[in-house]
Amino acid sequence: MDKEPLLALFNRANALAGLLLLLVLVSGVAVSYAGHENRRLHNVLQQEQENLNTAQVEWGKLLLQHGMLTSPGRIESLARGELGMNVPDSGHIEVVAP
Repeated sequence: MDKEPLLALFNRANALAGLLLLLVLVSGVAVSYAGHENRRLHNVLQQEQENLNTAQVEWGKLLLQHGMLTSPGRIESLARGELGMNVPDSGHIEVVAP
């Protein structure tokens, strides 16, 4: 019986098994990497959401401060106290026609 065709078939089967083993190993490494990258990106997302919340709190504080500093009563008291300004009498008001 001729053994060459059997050896060729055996070599092909070994090559195919080796290729499949290599593909399984590459697939396993890819799954592991994808899981690691998913966890890393999730951590980055959580940090960015925390930064967003911090920025929103700061923005709210700034809006409150802006509202307090630009209130008409405060501006009037600063104008009277620091600048010596007063509301003019009706005799000192001039209306300019457009």
